Amino acid sequence: MGEKKPTDFVTFEILRHRLWEINDEMGLLAARVSGSPAVYESGDFNTAILNAQGRGLFTGVYVIRQASALDVVVQSVLERFGSDIADGDMFLTNDPWCGALHAMDYAVVAPVFSEGELVAWTGIVMHEMDVGGPRPGSWTVGARDAYQECPLMPPSRIISRGELCRDIEAIFLRNTRTPDVNALNLRAKIASQVTTKARILDVIREYGKDTFLAVQRDVVEHVSRSVKKRIAQLPDGTWRANCILDHDGVQNHLYRMKLALTKRGDRLTFDFRGTSKQAPGPINCARSGLIGGVIQVLFPLLCFDLPWSHAGVSDCIDIISEEGTINNCSFPAATSMATLNAAQSTGNLVWEAMAKMYGCSENLQDEIIALGYGGANMAVLSGKRWDGRVFVNMFTDSVGGGGARSFADGIDTAGNLISPSYGIPNVERIEGLLPVLYLYRKQRQETAGAGRWRGGVGIEYMLKPHHASGPIEAVYFASGKSHMETKGVGGGLPGSIQCNFVLRQANVTDCFARGTIPSAANDLSYASIEIPEAKDAGVLNATDVWICFCNGGGGHGDPLQREPGKVANDVRGGLCSIDEARRLYGVVCNAAGAIDFSETVELRERIRTQRLRDGVLLGEAWAPAKIPDLTEIAPFGAGLFVADTGHEHVLACRTCESVLAPVVEGSRARALMVEYDIAALSPLNIHGLGSEVVVRLYCCPSCGSSFMSDVQFRCDDPRADDDSVDFGEITRRPAQHSLGVAS
Repeated sequence: MGEKKPTDFVTFEILRHRLWEINDEMGLLAARVSGSPAVYESGDFNTAILNAQGRGLFTGVYVIRQASALDVVVQSVLERFGSDIADGDMFLTNDPWCGALHAMDYAVVAPVFSEGELVAWTGIVMHEMDVGGPRPGSWTVGARDAYQECPLMPPSRIISRGELCRDIEAIFLRNTRTPDVNALNLRAKIASQVTTKARILDVIREYGKDTFLAVQRDVVEHVSRSVKKRIAQLPDGTWRANCILDHDGVQNHLYRMKLALTKRGDRLTFDFRGTSKQAPGPINCARSGLIGGVIQVLFPLLCFDLPWSHAGVSDCIDIISEEGTINNCSFPAATSMATLNAAQSTGNLVWEAMAKMYGCSENLQDEIIALGYGGANMAVLSGKRWDGRVFVNMFTDSVGGGGARSFADGIDTAGNLISPSYGIPNVERIEGLLPVLYLYRKQRQETAGAGRWRGGVGIEYMLKPHHASGPIEAVYFASGKSHMETKGVGGGLPGSIQCNFVLRQANVTDCFARGTIPSAANDLSYASIEIPEAKDAGVLNATDVWICFCNGGGGHGDPLQREPGKVANDVRGGLCSIDEARRLYGVVCNAAGAIDFSETVELRERIRTQRLRDGVLLGEAWAPAKIPDLTEIAPFGAGLFVADTGHEHVLACRTCESVLAPVVEGSRARALMVEYDIAALSPLNIHGLGSEVVVRLYCCPSCGSSFMSDVQFRCDDPRADDDSVDFGEITRRPAQHSLGVAS
């Protein structure tokens, strides 16, 4: 056979955009038919078009990691059924070891045949409100293995040659508390893919099967070629990230996750060795969650103007992971909380490492974003409505702040960049469906990570049962309650922890009688307050109130270099308290935002002096020969730059231009390390686990300016997880001076 020629440019552009739109239409149709607020209100689903081998060509704009795992779903179907796949078939699964992220993410995939040949697949995955198991919503607090969670269905034929297999549907619906909603969702997945198949066959009839198959190859090659070109422009090196995952769903044990991201030439290697073994609780994810966790970050960062092709990106990366670990678990590990724990934390590691890598590229400085939405803080409420009907609802209001950027603050209550079309639900819609009443939903001060550019603030909301027929059962599932997950970059600080509160026997009715609506816990009197664990279960009675608050995004750059006027604006807008302004930014102002500039200068100098006095010098002080004219050849994050001494590359401080260490030693080797208890950064953090986890700020030993921060176990070596970068023969450019911000 001769070499297969690519399609001409015009045809390629027309068809790749047409297929892109066909995939988007599949999502719109599915959401319109769905009966679940999690789908049609919040967008907790996604779609994909894949080639005949089950390699992703187009991913939808909803929860990225769900569609990324559809590659594994289709490949599992191909492995299980082989040649026993016919035109008009569809297959259903919720098995994490067959591509679902967790059991509530039921996927339906469908083959597309043309002239008897399998030419493509389509797929949809939706989060179902409930698929059985001991806990409403199927987030199984207390489960130690898969046998204590909801049933798993391996790939099964749900449509056979166009006919619904009612026995499989009956099994699917028998185990759920929400059969009507699940049945409607199943039909949404089926109907939208029937339409998608018709659209694809229209393309084939118009352009021919050979052209359609050629465009598939061209999409993968175009994405792969473009991504490799972008990777190649970055310096070679290894960037490390670590995170801590709290509470395994059974007990509040802390787990370590690690990543070494290595870039060589035009390829990225994600090495997760060193991650904790799988947990005896439901926070683990199978390899599908590991893959989804990586790809969910690479699409928005590397494919912002490209088709979101899983196959194209996968051709540029390698993933190394030990089986039996928390983000590559072995059966029968419990996985019901995988999506918002191990899979999410996998993405957090990738995001942190990519931000550090981008910090070493002059061309990508404006693409740096600190971590935002480190993990969810949600709950499922269930019980009986006023009419006696059973309800189960996952409250998807919980959104954090966006991570700070290298040129601007993070977006307040931004949601999650790895779920671009995810949104919080309409209050009136939820109150119309469920026996609850929202008392407020607002942005919460003292949640954002401080920095020269601050992170976005998180959300806080309060609600209570309203005309429910009896108590409401609550299942809480959060991460980042023991410590902060949304790390800062370039010397910025992390956002706050997340937490839930239950106020027992609150006097909401009395407030209403007085014509007032509470806007904070302090506006109410109550008999007692309970703080659920990160993963917990409880009951809300008619007079109880639930308060949920979420973390803000991480900051970017030294907080002492933030313009005082911006801090004052945040105080005036209620996003930053007067105390936070003084404590983290060194800005003295009143509630109206009036700044005392002389006291601000003095306070900032005292904070820097305190850093220099209390900090620990890591390694020996390094005193190279005086370098009068530093020649900057590359950035190294927000606070440092790489200089050429004529015989070696060194790291220098942007604020005072002092030389810290040779590049080969890394930035932490001779830094000044200042350690903080997490409660010192936000009053909300007093509810965290302050004894085991600390925040470490890495500063210039000469001037005290921060250039890096981390959240670590107190027992960790503060020099560990440093980066090693090879800047090679980089073209030299003139030195840049006065790069700091005077305070």
